[in-house]
Amino acid sequence: MNCTNCGKEIPEGEEKICEECKKNLLEELSNEKEKTEELSQEKKKEGDSKKEKKEDEFKVTNDKEKNSKLKFVIAGAIIVIIIAVASLIILQALGVFSNKIGNTIGNIRNYGYGADDGKYIYYLSPNEDSSKVGIYKVKNNGKEEPQELFMEDIDILSINYYKNHIYFIGVGAGEYNESDEVDNKIYRMKKDGSDLEVINDNNFNNDCYEIYVLNNSIYYIGADENIYKMNLDGTNAQKVADNGTGYIGITNKYILYNVANESGDNYITYIMNLDGTNGRPILENKRLYSVDIENDYIYYTNTDKQIYRTKVDSGEEELILDTTAYNLNLKDGYLYYLNYLDAENEDYTVCLYRVKADGTEKEPQKVKQLSTYSSYINVVGDWVMYLDHDDESGFINLVNKNMTGTEKKIYNLEYAQYYDETIDESSVSGNTETPVETTPETPAEATNTEAPVTNTAG
Repeated sequence: MNCTNCGKEIPEGEEKICEECKKNLLEELSNEKEKTEELSQEKKKEGDSKKEKKEDEFKVTNDKEKNSKLKFVIAGAIIVIIIAVASLIILQALGVFSNKIGNTIGNIRNYGYGADDGKYIYYLSPNEDSSKVGIYKVKNNGKEEPQELFMEDIDILSINYYKNHIYFIGVGAGEYNESDEVDNKIYRMKKDGSDLEVINDNNFNNDCYEIYVLNNSIYYIGADENIYKMNLDGTNAQKVADNGTGYIGITNKYILYNVANESGDNYITYIMNLDGTNGRPILENKRLYSVDIENDYIYYTNTDKQIYRTKVDSGEEELILDTTAYNLNLKDGYLYYLNYLDAENEDYTVCLYRVKADGTEKEPQKVKQLSTYSSYINVVGDWVMYLDHDDESGFINLVNKNMTGTEKKIYNLEYAQYYDETIDESSVSGNTETPVETTPETPAEATNTEAPVTNTAG
């Protein structure tokens, strides 16, 4: 029998090929198997490589998409912010975020010599030589010099700031019209001092030295001694109530005012709604002094100048501070006032104090010691504004209301320079008479009574 592969003779049996051919065939099969496995591994590696490449490509693509989306979100947010800021600027310019009321009761009762809009303080001040008085403005942070807005030879009272305009009363200096009435007018102008106009010319009470601007209306005392309101341009005057008296304070909710008692020898302090309804005494048969209101609590002093408060319609009163408080002014939870440093021991140094309005403090905080006595205190922005003088000059100061000790002088008249200029001017004019040294206006001397008021309101 021969091998079917090489022809070599082999023994008879089941085998078809010789041992040598069989061995060679097994080696070839083994080699083929190894090649197949290697090829399989290479294909697998190639597949894995392609998969990784695809995954990397997907990752890159995904990251690009994420970055693109992130950039889009950021750009959208920036656009929203820009639109929001622009809207705020426009709304601010339109006066939407302006004061809800032109000035506070405490400031108006202290003659209304100052008001603020959150950024600027608008205030009454003499010019450089104290020959006239006008309206100025200064930044609330105190870092800029004052700017003159309005200057005329008239007395100015009751400054209000409302919706980008300044409103005030101007009284002709000792002048009377043909009807023998005081020449008083209500003015308004833009906050930069432009577009000055008279919006009420003598169509209110001669003793009306207080106005309030709120709810797009101006409240004032009419010639018949009742409270009126008119539009911001002076049109559409309407009577609010037949109360027959002046008012002492107006808020967005209430009007506080005095009514003569039955015997006519004193007044009773009343409260009514802003629309003139529901007039009633605050405390039965009592007159309240230096009246102010915050959060439905009415603050006032009694005849001994002690500070009290009563909740609206409670009929009960609470002692806040057993002191002697002059020129009381309420702002943001604090009561500001003037008093002597130690009158019991005859130390009549005048100081500016403050105390919490909620009655939790039994000792006041001393904000500032004055040189003499201020006829008013106005709380404007972060400051308390007051008038003072020493031996060398008269000045208007701002002192920080929050006890930081920061001060800013917004008006100063040096007496020596004032006198020298007066003498020089009289010499130039050829006046041979001895010049009369008239001192500029100085604060009233401190007395045991409030600075004089011009009506029965306070």
